[in-house]
Amino acid sequence: MEQLFRSPALQVASTLLVALASTTTHAQVIIDQGLTPDSLVRNVLLGAAVEVHDVRFNGADGTLLVPVGIGPSEVGRFDGSNTSIGIPGGVVLSTNVAMHHIPGPNDRLDRTGGGFPLSSAMPDMDLSRLTGNAQALASGGNNIYNKAVLEFDLVPQNDMLAVRYVFSSEEYERWVCSEYNDVFGFFLSGPGITGPFQDSAINLAYVPGSLSPVSINTVNNGQLTADNANGPSWADPFAPCFALDSNWQANAQYYRYNGGQWPAPLPVEGDQQEAPYNVDPYYIQHNGLTVVLTASAAVLIGETYHIKMGVANVEDNSYPSAVFIQQQSLACQDRFTLTVDAGANVDLSGTDPVLYESLVDSVYLRFNRWGASYLDEHLHIAVEGDALAGLDYAPALPDSLHFNALDSAVVVPIAIPVRTDVPRQLVIHLITSNGDKVLSHTLNINGQLTVGTADHGTKESLSIFPNPAGSTVYVAFPPGPQGAVELQVVDMAGRVVLRQMTSSTVRSKLDLGHLPDGLYTLKASLQGKVISARLQVRH
Repeated sequence: MEQLFRSPALQVASTLLVALASTTTHAQVIIDQGLTPDSLVRNVLLGAAVEVHDVRFNGADGTLLVPVGIGPSEVGRFDGSNTSIGIPGGVVLSTNVAMHHIPGPNDRLDRTGGGFPLSSAMPDMDLSRLTGNAQALASGGNNIYNKAVLEFDLVPQNDMLAVRYVFSSEEYERWVCSEYNDVFGFFLSGPGITGPFQDSAINLAYVPGSLSPVSINTVNNGQLTADNANGPSWADPFAPCFALDSNWQANAQYYRYNGGQWPAPLPVEGDQQEAPYNVDPYYIQHNGLTVVLTASAAVLIGETYHIKMGVANVEDNSYPSAVFIQQQSLACQDRFTLTVDAGANVDLSGTDPVLYESLVDSVYLRFNRWGASYLDEHLHIAVEGDALAGLDYAPALPDSLHFNALDSAVVVPIAIPVRTDVPRQLVIHLITSNGDKVLSHTLNINGQLTVGTADHGTKESLSIFPNPAGSTVYVAFPPGPQGAVELQVVDMAGRVVLRQMTSSTVRSKLDLGHLPDGLYTLKASLQGKVISARLQVRH
């Protein structure tokens, strides 16, 4: 019976509602639809190190003002300061008349989409592909109705393009796991890009830590009951969600409830009664939204790319959706950086890290990848400076480092052998964009820390052997107070994964066979004093 309420309807213009909320701490989102798409991109959306050209909205010249109050779709500037959007302002793309359907409070269920059905007149194969509906795709993308598509050419001046956004929809929460899987996409095409979309584009809007596209069926509360699901396969009402992401229920961490739950049967269009969502203008009209997410891509400096941002109603014009793109967040920045993990023989207080010689402690070089994690790739590096591999540090660094898809960092342990000599420098160059971008990091190598010069001097450290360790590691304690010692192995997320009591007078053995490969911190607590060392497990 619920599907009877989803027939398409034309939007009737309502009174513009842009006043500030009556509370002193919460505000209502303000939407301005008086700017051209070209002005929105250049003066609102654009950040650092990017040039843009040839802005278009739904295929039309971007210098033309989009009609306000009519369909098929809308674009505008929003001020979301202190609202549930989570972004202070920027550009909104909506499948409806944005100024009428987005400002809160969330006191009604908006069925009408605010435009005309476009499935036959203006199909969109890119957005249709994101829905996961193979039948619709084979029919020419005819499951895409109202849409808002903003596109333009851009020239990056750095090796990573990124943009921050929030997706919201009135489809939440009743229509999750259904064919009404409203979608949006950030499509990028150009040099070095190979994907399944038009002009070999890729979609940049992924669920963090995965390659699943962000949509209603991939990001939601993850706890729906069969009564709340509305999938076309009634034998398995959750099938549409699993079809897009087998891990969709774990994505609930990226979803924010905004007052969209109601019991069956579906109420008539009108009032929603759940406080505080229905009385506080802080909450937008849509029933749910994502946390602030970031889309990013690897690009070549100085080349021309095409970006297409689109949001669409799927299967009908009902229950609108929107994407909020943060102002000045469409920008280019460094994609790789190098940092050094804190350690017993590492000084991070200055401009450049200082690595001290040590008999027992390794130094962990962390090569960070800040975006484009969809790539399986190699980062090329080069080494300069007067520090000698095998003498001042060991082993020698490779010419490249392998990042698997979804990796955010590669950690390389090196030893700084004890050597009586003058201070030396190790300069590491990170090379990207076919050699057009070189980011250099200087590491200073110095003599041993003497006892008493720092709390983390050599004699205050745990001795670990071997390191990296396999299934077993041995731990020896520095001279000092004797007694019972609690050993803790802590993973990179701060969780204690192994705990063992021992004595400071004996060499202790730890069984690491159950721990996955990775980096850990080994902590020893004796008479209120905690000392630690880094431990790498490699089976």
